[in-house]
Amino acid sequence: MNKFAVVTDSAADIPSDLAQRYDIRIVPLHVVMGDTDYRDGEDINTAQLLKLMKDADSLPRTSQPTPGDFLEVYKQLFTEGYREVLSIHLSRALSSTIESARGIAHEIPEGCRLEVVDSCSATVGQGAMVLEAAQVAQAGGTLDEALERVLAIRSAHAIHFVPDTLENLVKGGRATKMQGLLTSLLNIKIVVGLAADGSIDVEHKAKGIKGAISYMVKAVGRFVEEHGPAVCYVLHTNAAAKAQSIADALARAGVKARVITEATIGPVIATHVGEGACGVFCYPEALHAPELDDIAAYLTPEF
Repeated sequence: MNKFAVVTDSAADIPSDLAQRYDIRIVPLHVVMGDTDYRDGEDINTAQLLKLMKDADSLPRTSQPTPGDFLEVYKQLFTEGYREVLSIHLSRALSSTIESARGIAHEIPEGCRLEVVDSCSATVGQGAMVLEAAQVAQAGGTLDEALERVLAIRSAHAIHFVPDTLENLVKGGRATKMQGLLTSLLNIKIVVGLAADGSIDVEHKAKGIKGAISYMVKAVGRFVEEHGPAVCYVLHTNAAAKAQSIADALARAGVKARVITEATIGPVIATHVGEGACGVFCYPEALHAPELDDIAAYLTPEF
C-alpha cells in the first residue's frame, strides 16, 4: 500500500481508468440540468453534456460536493489503513469545493494527517498536480515530498484556452449579449488564462483561431524562457483538430515544450467554455515524473 492517499474532485478531469491505476479517489461535483442532478464524470461526460446544452436556453448549474461527501471518502481511506491524505482541489477563486473539504478537518481521527491544497487551477492543471502527487505515492515517496512537488507546480504552471464563441459565457452572465455578437461578427477569439490565484483572466483578443493559437504558442515560449523546458497537455471540448493545430504549431515554433497528451475538458468547466474550446497547459519538465509519459493512452478523448 502507498504511504499516503491522494484525493481530488472531478474538476481535475482525470479519467476513471487513470484514477484506478494510481489509486486516486475522486469526489464528484454536480451538474444540474432542469430537475436532473448529474454527478460530474459519473452520471454524465462531456459529450453528453454538450448534447444537452445545444437546445438549452440557459446553462446548467454546477454545485460543489458537501462536506459529508468528503468525510465519507476520508473515513474510507482511514478504514483501509491510510494515516495520511493529500487532498488537491479546484481553485477557490472558481468554486467553494475546497471549503467543503476543509470543513471536516475536525472529524479526522487522532494520529491521522489531512493536507488540503488549493490547486489555484482547474481541469488538467489541477489534474497534473494530482497525478504527480499520486506518482510520488506509488513510488514509495512521502506526503511531504508530494506536497513539495504540487506546490512547485502550482507556482509554475500556465493554462491558456480559447472558447469557440462567447455563447456560454453570455448565458452564464460572464459576458454581455453585445460582446458575444461583436466577437462573432468580427471573428474575434478571446484567449483566457488563469491568474496566480486561479481566477479567470482575459489575456488577449485575437483575429480568428489562427491568431489565438499563435498567441498561445508564444505564451508557452515565454513560459519556457522563464522556467526552462516544459511538458504540455493540449485540451479541448469536441475540437480535436484545433488541439492538434496547437501541438503542430508548438512543434513548428521549436519551443522546448513537449506535448505528452490530448485531454478533454470535463463537464463542469465545459459548462462555461462550451463546445469547440481548445487550449494548452504547461508546467516545467523538471517537475514532471517520466513515469507519467504514458498517460496519453488514458486521456485521449472519445466523442
